[in-house]
Amino acid sequence: MSIVRAYADKDTWITDSAVSANFGLSPILEVWNKYSNEKEKKEYARILIKFDLDELKEEISVNKNYPDPRDSSTVSAFIRMNNVTHGEEQASDFDIYAFPLSATWVEGRGLDNDLKTNTGYTNALYADNINLWTDLGALSGGEAYKGAFDAIYDSNSAIQSFVHGEEDLKLDVTEWFKDYLDGLSSNYGFMIRMGDKEEAQTDAEAAAAGVNTSVTGVSYFTKKFYGRETNTNRRPYLELTWPETIKDDRKTLYFSRSADLFYYNIVDGVLEDLDGTGKFPGFVTLQADGVNITPISLTAGRFSKGIYKLNIGTATDDLGNALTGVNISLSSATNFTDTWSVTSAGYESSYTFNFEPKLPSIGNDNFTTSNLIVNLVNQKSEYDYGSVANIRVFIKDKTQVLQSTTATKTFIDSFIVKNGMYEIREKSTDYVEISEQNLSYDKDGNFFEINTNNLYPNVEYKIVLKLKVRNETIIIDKPDLWNFTVL
Repeated sequence: MSIVRAYADKDTWITDSAVSANFGLSPILEVWNKYSNEKEKKEYARILIKFDLDELKEEISVNKNYPDPRDSSTVSAFIRMNNVTHGEEQASDFDIYAFPLSATWVEGRGLDNDLKTNTGYTNALYADNINLWTDLGALSGGEAYKGAFDAIYDSNSAIQSFVHGEEDLKLDVTEWFKDYLDGLSSNYGFMIRMGDKEEAQTDAEAAAAGVNTSVTGVSYFTKKFYGRETNTNRRPYLELTWPETIKDDRKTLYFSRSADLFYYNIVDGVLEDLDGTGKFPGFVTLQADGVNITPISLTAGRFSKGIYKLNIGTATDDLGNALTGVNISLSSATNFTDTWSVTSAGYESSYTFNFEPKLPSIGNDNFTTSNLIVNLVNQKSEYDYGSVANIRVFIKDKTQVLQSTTATKTFIDSFIVKNGMYEIREKSTDYVEISEQNLSYDKDGNFFEINTNNLYPNVEYKIVLKLKVRNETIIIDKPDLWNFTVL
């Protein structure tokens, strides 16, 4: 799984308990619904938040460095916010919604969450120093969002249910993000609030939400999140995720099993597409001991920028004819090749590679356990913010036998783990900044990517590996060796 983040560039919260209060510089954002005995009514708190998406849009639509969710159902977009543990009564058993805002607003410079003494804009009545929310075609209280009047929440809305109340926020806004890329939705940000049943202030609102009218007197207490001004490394962001783990089976392919072969188009050391974002502009031919495996011209798909994939086992030609002889059942063959022929994209060329399938089962007279030595061979102690680095994981299986390559040299292949993961954590706190991501692999071993755009400058991180080998789970945590800082 690959991820990229776009951080909030505006956030605040508003409340009808103090309609002129502003919290634009507050490091803590609040959501709640509380019944006021003094006012004999329920009052709300809501969050307004906007993310800087310009660079993300350019990388998707112009530079093609990230996959486009409009073209691939595997790409998702989430609003992510971190829970704040607090001493007030914790809200529990409630829903939180994200509604796209339909009007611009200002953040403001208020800071007093407790006494609410800082006034200004945005607040519960005004989107800025001129426009009331009601002037923007909605009710008071920041309700200039889609579905504000009729409570019909379109596909651009998102919902998350909370049980104990201290969960982090993760709201799926993929449909909205696709509309944003198409220019059908403007990026005014989102309103984060509890659902209609929690916010119902009148019997009519409770009935419309499909709940008992007694909910109008029920308090749903305080839920807090870190805002963008937090002095911790917990600021909110919009996260794009997609499954870009490379599992190149060229060295780990078995007879009669499905497997993937990859082709990497590298120009001046950089991955480049051959023909836009389309499939491989040509065909692939497989041979066993020099004999073509039919059909001869196989179609390969685009995996990511400059990378193309052919699945041996499901491959077909342009007419949809299935590949025969593979799964590869020709176990008598000893020499397999795959030839990738580029026939368009402005030039013609062919590249031939080798692979050696193995038998899926091998007889043994003992039970072999894992005995591995693991190193990150090119990991550095410092990375510049904005840089992206691919880290090669060298894994030595101590049961392997040295192979003689010359009269004076020996060679040890890197052991390939097909089911491995990595995490990036803060070294001092063990806080998981990048949760478990799959390790990629090719013929030379395992590797993964560090994208420092997803990390914080001047924070010391560490890398933790989790490898599943021979029915064992091996966790490797070397905080004083596999650590690094983003500058």
